[in-house]
Amino acid sequence: MDPIQVLGKKDVRSEVQVNVENTAGQLLVKNTFAGNAFEGTARDTEKPKRYVRGMSKMAKQHFINRKDCPVKNHFIGLAKWTREDSVKAFDTYLWSQHQKDAIEKPAKDWFNARVKELMAGHNIDLIDDIDFVKGNDDSHGYTLKNYIEYLAQEI
Repeated sequence: MDPIQVLGKKDVRSEVQVNVENTAGQLLVKNTFAGNAFEGTARDTEKPKRYVRGMSKMAKQHFINRKDCPVKNHFIGLAKWTREDSVKAFDTYLWSQHQKDAIEKPAKDWFNARVKELMAGHNIDLIDDIDFVKGNDDSHGYTLKNYIEYLAQEI
């Protein structure tokens, strides 16, 4: 499962399947199953939890449409614009700003912090102000997700 997920306020994060290799970086995580998953039950009562490399279990949540968020979608709420139109406009705006190297400092700092979290092995939840996110046209979080992944690959 993807380490970055776009969710609504009432959405629940999908289960994360841990792979042997972690492309986003690795973090030492306290885990009871340091070896085979089946041998962990009896051993856990005798030995304390150990640290192993992998993804953290708790996802870091970021609310992306709050008024204090530097990457909120300013196109939502414009007269005669549907949500789909505003999401497409934000996508075009972000990538054009990237090409011009004109992303504002607060937004650039926000993106750099998310890339560091991703590279450290944390799961990230980008939470929009709608109840449920059904597709790419419902939230600008998918644009943010793609941009964070793009920046992480550039490093």
